[in-house]
Amino acid sequence: MQTLGCLSLGSRFKRLSDKMYKDVASIYQEQDIDLHPSFFPLFNLLLTKGPLTVTQAAALLNVTHPAISKIAHKMQAEKLLFKASDPSDERRFFLTLDEKAFQLQQAIAPILVEMRKYLDSIIDSQQFPILKALTEFERAYDERGLINPVLNALANHIDPDSLSIEHWHSDLKADFYRLNAAWLNKYFNGLFNDLDRQALETPESYYLARGGYIWFAKLEQKIVGCIALANHDHGRYEISKMGVDEQYQGRGIGRKLMLIALQKARQLHANSLYLETSSLLPRALTLYQHMGFSQVEHPKGVSDYQRSDIYMELKI
Repeated sequence: MQTLGCLSLGSRFKRLSDKMYKDVASIYQEQDIDLHPSFFPLFNLLLTKGPLTVTQAAALLNVTHPAISKIAHKMQAEKLLFKASDPSDERRFFLTLDEKAFQLQQAIAPILVEMRKYLDSIIDSQQFPILKALTEFERAYDERGLINPVLNALANHIDPDSLSIEHWHSDLKADFYRLNAAWLNKYFNGLFNDLDRQALETPESYYLARGGYIWFAKLEQKIVGCIALANHDHGRYEISKMGVDEQYQGRGIGRKLMLIALQKARQLHANSLYLETSSLLPRALTLYQHMGFSQVEHPKGVSDYQRSDIYMELKI
């Protein structure tokens, strides 16, 4: 795995984690302590913070809600914790350590002291102390992520001589209709409402005359994608009518178009962007999430589009 360099980080961390869990389990077993090492983060959190909801524990440990629920369920089966209802809201429960947990805490306390001393001695002997380096790496990873930088770079790998981004031209009006009608027909049985007809049949007045923009992706001399940016005044813009020819999907063209629209919105000093989509379009939904859009309640309570069940926003 060392020959893979940074590409093996996840595997090496997993291997080290598995080995340490196994070794700690052996120490506990030798000392006749019945506590699974994987319980320790939640166990220690509840010891230091007191009763917490699953949501609170997940946020503090920076793990998922299901992961905490799974560990809590196992700890409850071991009678290490119980769920206490919130007197002010019977629908909410607090994870609360049981008496057995406090007894175990006293038993493992000296073990933790000796493990800390030994592991610190290894770290102190290192040229590059792992905890400091790991903290720096985690901070940078949290700030920059992995998904967007890699996928954005891949989108830029498309041969610039074969792919170009075209601005609106009246000759492309039929392509704008074609690309959007394709996904409306495929996923929604060609269901058009009045807003769809205005946008697709008269894009000049619906978008351009109101301060909006339309771009097209041209690949191999063919128009294969489009996207619109609608101006709704007061610094608020909408990502609209993004479509990529099914034959050319999976090449990062949709992402390239999104990046163009986002760049323009920033140049226009937009305050926020929004879009409406459907849970029937998982690939598009994933792209929007990766681009920083978050699902929120629809400001009107319900969409003007019958097909749309997801409303998303991005603060610029």
